[in-house]
Amino acid sequence: MKRLLAIASMILLPSLAMAEMTGNPMVMNGDTMQFGEQQVSLYGVHAPMITQTCGETDDVWSCGWDAALHLEDVIAGREVVCTDLTDIGEVGDEGMHYVGRCTAEGDDLSAAMVEAGFAIPDEEMGEAYVASAIAAEEEGIGLWSGPFVDPVTYAQNGGCSCSARKKSMMENAELLEEMRAEEEATETN
Repeated sequence: MKRLLAIASMILLPSLAMAEMTGNPMVMNGDTMQFGEQQVSLYGVHAPMITQTCGETDDVWSCGWDAALHLEDVIAGREVVCTDLTDIGEVGDEGMHYVGRCTAEGDDLSAAMVEAGFAIPDEEMGEAYVASAIAAEEEGIGLWSGPFVDPVTYAQNGGCSCSARKKSMMENAELLEEMRAEEEATETN
């Protein structure tokens, strides 16, 4: 019986957590990046889905798109390192989705998104980011520049996991990747 438990733990435990993921990920939205087939969401924060809009009827803006663009700017071709990865589900046929603490050359990406007003702290895990969120709200930047639906509430009630939106997210992520490659090529020349 002990041998069976040991074999089962060797098979199951590697899928529960990974130590680290490093590279130049594709930005999926303001709190999620993709490394090949693997996705990583930023620990302790929630950003609007790429399809989310904010504002009032006469002044609506694409806050989800702007959040994704801001994360893309923060990364700006720098190597991203995500540690303390925890498995939260599957992505497609081959990939996994993790939550982790991610940095770009030492800069905390969760903190950068909250400080810019493009993410809010997670109620359970985001205590370290509350002061930055309060400062962003007081400055009226990012999401705090007007009315918005909490990204978690939006995902639960107004968000859609339909295939058309997923396809749109992938196309947007590919466009962001192309834009980043063009900028890097221009900077090199």
